[in-house]
Amino acid sequence: MSFKKILVAVDDSPATATVFAKALELAQRDAAQLMICHSIELATSSQLTVNLVDLEIETQQAQSLLQFYYQKAKTQGIMAESSYQTGDPGTNICDLARSWGADLIVLGRRGLKGFAELLAGSVSNHVVHHAPCSILVVQGQ
Repeated sequence: MSFKKILVAVDDSPATATVFAKALELAQRDAAQLMICHSIELATSSQLTVNLVDLEIETQQAQSLLQFYYQKAKTQGIMAESSYQTGDPGTNICDLARSWGADLIVLGRRGLKGFAELLAGSVSNHVVHHAPCSILVVQGQ
């Protein structure tokens, strides 16, 4: 199977390097375009207001993270774009995959189980059940 548009979800976890390496390998193999994405989850108060200072810090960190992975792709000769959104990561990934026309999503899985997964939520589980295309879930440590 050959892919032309690969969306890879990145964050600041240690597993992201492995996830990105796999997406890069597939993009090189298939001469595919790469969309590098990140979601900023906003903490809100009970009144649903957002701390603008936290948002600015999170935005700068997202841009830095995306720039780091964009440069890695560019160094390997891969045509890449990047995007960040605020909100629920699972929903954002699926929406971006749909609007960009991705034919593969590559993302990581932390390996949480039971109560820990229930509390933290599962981005990979959401994406598996709602994505408009094929998915490769890379298991974390």
